[in-house]
Amino acid sequence: MEDELIVPCSSLAVDSFIRFTTAGGLWGFCSAPYDARKRGLTGIAQASFVAKSVGKFGFQCGLVAGVFSTTRCGLQRYRKQNDHNIS
Repeated sequence: MEDELIVPCSSLAVDSFIRFTTAGGLWGFCSAPYDARKRGLTGIAQASFVAKSVGKFGFQCGLVAGVFSTTRCGLQRYRKQNDHNIS
């Protein structure tokens, strides 16, 4: 059996944060213009609303993913058991 590479929890958290921040930002970029039009915003107000929504959705998604990854990794280290390798 191969030796497993042990990756620090902080690296997993940063990786998850970056990936989900990107996904959340894309979600905000797709959904915010619709919400802005629903609110009757146009021009600079619409652009500002979209920018704020992209940042908000991105940060929230990234934060949740980072906390989840850190917690999961910490629990696996505490239990000394990797849940992915159960056959």
